Amino acid sequence: EDYDIHFLCSDNKEKILKKDIDMDMSILDNYKLICPIGAESLKYITGITGITKYNGVHLEKKYLPIMNPNLIIFKPQYEDEIIKAFNKIPDILAEEDFGKTIEKYYKIIDNEYDYAMYLPKLIEADTIVVDIETSSLSPRTGQVLGIALSTQINEGIYVLTDVIEASFDEESDECELHKIFRNTHCVFHNAKFDIAFLKYHYGFEFPSFDDTMLLHYCLEEAVGTHGLKPLALRFTDLGDYERELDDYKKSFARKNKIKLEDFNYGMLPVDILGPYACKDADATFQLHEKFKPIVEDNQRFNKLYNEILLPATRALMTLEDNGGPIDVDALKSLDKNYAIDIEECENEIFLHEAVKRFERVYEKTFNPNSTMQLRDLFFTILKLKPTKKTATGAWSVDKEVLQELKHPLAEAVLDLREKNKLKGTYIANILKGINKDKRLRSGFNIHGTTSGRLSSSGVLNYQNIPRDNKDIKKMFKARPGFKIVQGDLGTAEVYYAAVLSSDKFLQKAFIDKLDFHSYVAKQIFNLPCEVNEVKSLFPDKRQHAKAITFGIMYQAGPAKIAETAEVTVTEAKMFMNKYFKEARQLKRFIDNSNVFIENNSYIYSFFGRKRRLPEARSENKGVAKHAIRSGVNFLVQSVASDINLLGVIDLIKWVESKNIGNQIIPFTVVHDSIVSEVKEELVDKYIKKAKQFIQQERGCSIEGCPIEMVFEVGNTWGNLESYQEKNE
Repeated sequence: EDYDIHFLCSDNKEKILKKDIDMDMSILDNYKLICPIGAESLKYITGITGITKYNGVHLEKKYLPIMNPNLIIFKPQYEDEIIKAFNKIPDILAEEDFGKTIEKYYKIIDNEYDYAMYLPKLIEADTIVVDIETSSLSPRTGQVLGIALSTQINEGIYVLTDVIEASFDEESDECELHKIFRNTHCVFHNAKFDIAFLKYHYGFEFPSFDDTMLLHYCLEEAVGTHGLKPLALRFTDLGDYERELDDYKKSFARKNKIKLEDFNYGMLPVDILGPYACKDADATFQLHEKFKPIVEDNQRFNKLYNEILLPATRALMTLEDNGGPIDVDALKSLDKNYAIDIEECENEIFLHEAVKRFERVYEKTFNPNSTMQLRDLFFTILKLKPTKKTATGAWSVDKEVLQELKHPLAEAVLDLREKNKLKGTYIANILKGINKDKRLRSGFNIHGTTSGRLSSSGVLNYQNIPRDNKDIKKMFKARPGFKIVQGDLGTAEVYYAAVLSSDKFLQKAFIDKLDFHSYVAKQIFNLPCEVNEVKSLFPDKRQHAKAITFGIMYQAGPAKIAETAEVTVTEAKMFMNKYFKEARQLKRFIDNSNVFIENNSYIYSFFGRKRRLPEARSENKGVAKHAIRSGVNFLVQSVASDINLLGVIDLIKWVESKNIGNQIIPFTVVHDSIVSEVKEELVDKYIKKAKQFIQQERGCSIEGCPIEMVFEVGNTWGNLESYQEKNE
């Protein structure tokens, strides 16, 4: 194709300002397609910002923004996206309907007659897209405002919930949609969210469904890329249809003097929300048509999607709906105690002579939350020696630095930081988020990490609850007649490294049921005792062995292992050589994986997850090595998390099949563990079943030696004791 190149500015400038532009913009009127290259070009040509978001997106039937190719030098991961964007140019120009407006059929149904006219189309449909608009993120605190439906591409029907509710039969408490949804394959984008609302408010069930968000997650695991609007931008003809809605939200918030975070879709008039919802449904249908065939054609993706991701959606809906039991009185008491502790911490700090001196010198009240003031306090007033700098070159006062200072004032600041975080981030959120039944419900994300590990969001991020402070976990208290039961995979990552590498040295520790790190310590350090005595006689050597094992698995260098294991670099090199003399197959597995990633810039996990690592091609050796290391780590971590997730799926299926969901109530998954509230008389049975499902043979275990499961039981999550199963 013929093309011309134009520059915004005739002078070569590092950064272009509006005043520097001397190009005649009218010359662009004669072109069929305009490709703004880079952020400044996009901004000044179209008035839109966000080159990364809009890269390769055909906007307004006229523009195709492309990231500046020079970016690849610093961020090689963008190379594929930039190439794809350039390759779109001939395809767009060759489209028969290029420049034409595609006819859409969007309709808001706000009366029973129109609804009755549309129902036959739903009944006859093979596939129905379902998308909802809600006033909140939680079914218990929000309402369904309307349901968007589509039976084909370019169609979107938005039905107000008033119309649906009017169609319910008083005797059966059902409507025509119950039957339609039960007998028709439905498609969602983030099915877990929509189904949870529709089941809670209307009792709708969806035995057969697809989720375009999870289909895309199979095809591109990068975090933050799975939202409907960004995907619609990249893969549909709908463009940036959210922009108009965003402008309305900002205008509404300004006029009504409310914060944007307090805005909800219930504030939108139907004539604004309706067309937006119709486009959501249309976009979802288009995405499904694009993504589903690709996933089905890839055996690994298809198995991952159908055997892990979709079943996990159902299991996590149950987990989220169950919620954890909260001791509300204890939580309120903890809140008061922390307020007192914070006040005492502040008094200790403000009464310190160095702080008083700071206030005299700088003539202002000291603020312990100010990084700059802490820097002045510790390094100028107290003249303590700084140990490291921030990225901007200033002296750091982070947690690590304050711990190294070993000063009472530094300890008080750390204590204040921790208590403020626990009170503000955890206690306040839990108090605000408890439902009427005194249970806390939060969210779990299947698509929130590149490794496949679950992430948590909503009222409480379970994955980030502090391990060394049990105060928050103690607020989860079992009701009378119940116990809190936690099951953990034992030494999961080491076990699966032994399985994947087929390393006999590592496997022997598990087969002989030995403490793994004690076993390694005895072999590496030639300790004069039995393996079961290492923990008590040579605890430091066991700790060194643990540091060396994880350092080797995650390919840390001798210097890092020496630092962690508290040995010299020479000793660390010697230990690493000894380790690999024993664990030769592990070394071969790591080396082979490194070479594969280096050559291909991707790798597949045992369960079919693909980890794309374009940074492995970087000319920067540090960036490339980091990418390769993270790929090998992914192989092990993803298997551990998938085994745990599959066990949770089967456990919840069993609970539901036995109709004992009110007696066995799983409520959270944290890394490689599952936590449940269990009726006391069922604790032993529950543990046996949980162990059975986690240890089930899935083609990834040591023959005759399934992964160990460790269970703890107690009245609260923060006070658990080891549990010994009863003999049959």
